[in-house]
Amino acid sequence: MKIELLHRAGNGTRLLLFFNGWSMDGTLFKDWKKPDFDIMAVCDYTTLEPLPELSHYKELHLAAWSLGVRVAAELLEGLPYHFITATAFNGTLRPIDAEFGIDPAVFSGTAANWGDERARARFYRRLAGSTEFRLPERTPESQQAELISLQKHIESAKVPCNPFRRAWIGGRDRIIPAAAQRKFWAEESVSVREEADAPHYPFGAVHSFEEIIDVGRD
Repeated sequence: MKIELLHRAGNGTRLLLFFNGWSMDGTLFKDWKKPDFDIMAVCDYTTLEPLPELSHYKELHLAAWSLGVRVAAELLEGLPYHFITATAFNGTLRPIDAEFGIDPAVFSGTAANWGDERARARFYRRLAGSTEFRLPERTPESQQAELISLQKHIESAKVPCNPFRRAWIGGRDRIIPAAAQRKFWAEESVSVREEADAPHYPFGAVHSFEEIIDVGRD
């Protein structure tokens, strides 16, 4: 697992804790404007490790995307932090599930075929649609190892408690179907914001770290 302080604002009072999607890294946000709060990003879930101490922050915000939604719930379970906003972007706590996430056969097929360059290209097209998307700077081998590890872990571990209060759903999500996300969050009584034309990649519709936080506000 990789935990990176993408930006330090200097005052150390506010933090956005962001759990990235599978196969991703901080490359997604290279061109984004730096905000007036700290940003801590988590990625590469080949192994799961404890989070650093966050209690010195006066204001905490949580956001997670895709498989990062499940990982965030696991790593935060039992911790005493209060998040002002807590938003799940295109993900559920049951991501390998025919009803509430990705069909298990599809998930297994993605892991098995990730070494094929054409398969990767198809996946990224489904992920981003027509949205401009910066590819992560990671090797296919590291991405495949992460996905296989995540699959083994998710299929053997209990579903964690839900830390999220808002779900953002892309209506044209071709990775985790929007219908599966709607059904899962309805059972969790979580409020939903849906962007009808958005793909699985949400950062064509959400353009800044401030907007990531604002999605979670009432």
